[in-house]
Amino acid sequence: MGIIEWPENKRCAVVLSFDLDAEYLWKVWLKGKPSLIDLSQGAYDVEVALPRVLAMLRRQAVRATFFVPGAVAEKYPDAVRSIAHERHEVGHHGYRHEDFSKLTYDKEKEAIEKGAQLIRDVCGSYPVGARLIPGKNTYALLNQMGFLYNSVLMNSDLPYQVTVGRLKTQLVELPVTFSFNDTAYFVYTFGMSKPLLTPRMVEEVFRDEFDAFYAEEGYCMFMLHPQVIGRPHRLSMLERTIEYMKSKGDVWFATAQEVAAHAKSFFSR
Repeated sequence: MGIIEWPENKRCAVVLSFDLDAEYLWKVWLKGKPSLIDLSQGAYDVEVALPRVLAMLRRQAVRATFFVPGAVAEKYPDAVRSIAHERHEVGHHGYRHEDFSKLTYDKEKEAIEKGAQLIRDVCGSYPVGARLIPGKNTYALLNQMGFLYNSVLMNSDLPYQVTVGRLKTQLVELPVTFSFNDTAYFVYTFGMSKPLLTPRMVEEVFRDEFDAFYAEEGYCMFMLHPQVIGRPHRLSMLERTIEYMKSKGDVWFATAQEVAAHAKSFFSR
């Protein structure tokens, strides 16, 4: 993949994306059997962490992308509406945070349509981007439905144009990495054997990863979760990381939609 030239001579693009999964994070991970303690972490996502994250983004004057399952928009419309009110992008995250690789064609189509409609009902417009765990039909369906991008694969360091079979689609993939995923360091419930890391340890990882992509004039997709990163000490670390990236002076902080649209126009040159 070649280097993408970013707008206004910026050296690097950074997307702060947040998955607002609420209790569906635990329902998926724990295969439908979360405890009340697990579900309470999902409640924290919407009731405590989201307002704290939005306040931090306001302080930093940075727009972000929030990927929201349709069922979360349905259950917590005021919370999801508050995201759109702050002019952040609201993207599609399935209906119930499904693993689309386990769904039939009809079930994939139904989940995409239902999730998109619920976001439209709450926010006033359909999502243009998605973060869906793909099945064999997902990319073809997203392309047919006019989506701009999906953001979940890990096969590149830069955005690229998606091919389905031998057909080049109109879709852009915005790749992710576990290095910028807070669940790799901080998520925990009873029965998990992995340790929690300290925010200072993760701050060092975030900075080192960013520095490497910055040196390559690349792009960083942070994949965060308010219920995880939104604890006070962790969010303070994220805010310090944002300030560090800002200090470079030539970093483009953008929504996923903005990066995908720019990459798509760059590919068409």
